[in-house]
Amino acid sequence: MSLSSNTSAVKSSEISTGKELKRSVKPNKLRAKEYRNRKKNYLTKLEEINKKLLEENSMLKKQIWELKKELNTCKSGEELKDSPKLRIEQNEKFAFASLPKMIKEDPENIRHSQIEMALNDLSEWAPDRVEIIKKAFDDILNYMVAKENKCILATVKKMNVSQYINRLGRKRVIKNKCKELDEPGPEEIALNLNLSDSLIEYFKNNGQGFLQTSRIYKKLARQLITVRNAILQAGQEKQKYYEKTNILQSRAKQDFYAITDLIKMLDDSKHLSPHSLWELPVRDPASDCYEGCELSE
Repeated sequence: MSLSSNTSAVKSSEISTGKELKRSVKPNKLRAKEYRNRKKNYLTKLEEINKKLLEENSMLKKQIWELKKELNTCKSGEELKDSPKLRIEQNEKFAFASLPKMIKEDPENIRHSQIEMALNDLSEWAPDRVEIIKKAFDDILNYMVAKENKCILATVKKMNVSQYINRLGRKRVIKNKCKELDEPGPEEIALNLNLSDSLIEYFKNNGQGFLQTSRIYKKLARQLITVRNAILQAGQEKQKYYEKTNILQSRAKQDFYAITDLIKMLDDSKHLSPHSLWELPVRDPASDCYEGCELSE
């Protein structure tokens, strides 16, 4: 084979390889288009993330502004107490004053989840409201009977008045037995009280009636707790129904804004007073009796 034929073969091979490489490399226009698409998708994702961050930042700024406003309205030197009632008041101001303004100014910047969160914080099953209800009933239970009578009731739970009077005659024996006890009960403690003869005589003659006026509170306490539990259970049933029927998702921003108007018009009006809302009769202030469901104004 001659040198010229070898050279020709090499050139032919190089041309063939070049054509194959040319076919495997994408055209510049196609590569540029794919690059622009990748860049566009990347920027779109960044814009979505940025939008979410801006929404959350705007929400946090509004909340900080509301909290600062609350701090500024406090009296000088007065400590701001973190209580369930205060938290509910702050949540109401945010939900029905600040949030509607935010929706009106920039409706697209407020997510539906933010509205749902604000309403949940004010619901009948909200932890702060439940805590207030429990505390209110606890206060009634603790303060509806004087401490003196609570202690007397504790001593006669397992012993009636006649037994108490009869056992007072054996005070010395009981006293010695009481000393032997590591933790004497209310009955043993009561039997060792140094009572006057006149009070012992009073208990002999009027003890049953005296205790009856205090024992009625036991029945009332049970009724009170029954009502308390019914209120708390009603809140849980309401929550289940809301979740089942998906009412919060059915509310649009327009509905929330309309409800806010309703609250503004009725808040602090006579229509929301206990007498009007629950249809309670007004108690006569001149009467000495507390009957039925009458409530003083």
